[in-house]
Amino acid sequence: MKIWYILGILLASALLSSAQENNAGKVIYEQVVKLEIKLEGDAAQFADMLPKERKTNKVLYFNPEESLYENGKTDAPDPMQMQHGGSNVVFRMEEPDNKVYTAITKAKQIEQREFMSRVFLIERKTENQWKLTGKQKMILDFPCQEAVMEKDSSRIVAWFTPVIQSQAGPGSYNGLPGLILAIDADNGKNTITAQSVDFSALPKDALKKPDKGKKVTQEEFDAIVAEKMKEMGVENGGKTGGAHMMIQIKR
Repeated sequence: MKIWYILGILLASALLSSAQENNAGKVIYEQVVKLEIKLEGDAAQFADMLPKERKTNKVLYFNPEESLYENGKTDAPDPMQMQHGGSNVVFRMEEPDNKVYTAITKAKQIEQREFMSRVFLIERKTENQWKLTGKQKMILDFPCQEAVMEKDSSRIVAWFTPVIQSQAGPGSYNGLPGLILAIDADNGKNTITAQSVDFSALPKDALKKPDKGKKVTQEEFDAIVAEKMKEMGVENGGKTGGAHMMIQIKR
């Protein structure tokens, strides 16, 4: 009986040590955004040739207290070139240098957003009202549970794993009792799915807060974007998933 008692203590200690080691690390995600690009004038004839979705790699550094979500290290895509009716069209989409820092224990976020060659810092409180559904599935060999949230007329579905005890997640999503490994917003229009999880020690500056840019509220930033889009004649225009789009037509 004494031997079984000692073995039980050793097993419990090992599980606790493993859980503590798995509370910090790095996640690589793939984000897929369905594109809705509307072109007018001479460019409208090339609309059917444009890509229907955009795939990018993202990285999340996390621990129980804070996290940082930013672009992954990928090569810049070559511009797409097309010939049509004697015209040479060059289509280029560049990923802005956006980041989201979350102070998990303080329920605060700082988002760095690049827009029209300007950089903004958006500070806000995190307000996530998740509801657990009881559904379960495996992602990357981690047991995950489903949670849903209705926000700004959108339905967000998250899959999180309680095995990794950090309330972090990709982008602005967080606040669940475990790390979020997958997000589905608006029925597949924007999905973020973990490709790998690494529990190696984080680099010293991995969780550095964004500190460059003009400080604005979310409402102020939305107003700036809306005004600029109106000036360009793109009211309620096509969505590019946050990327910068450039189209050149050479005859």
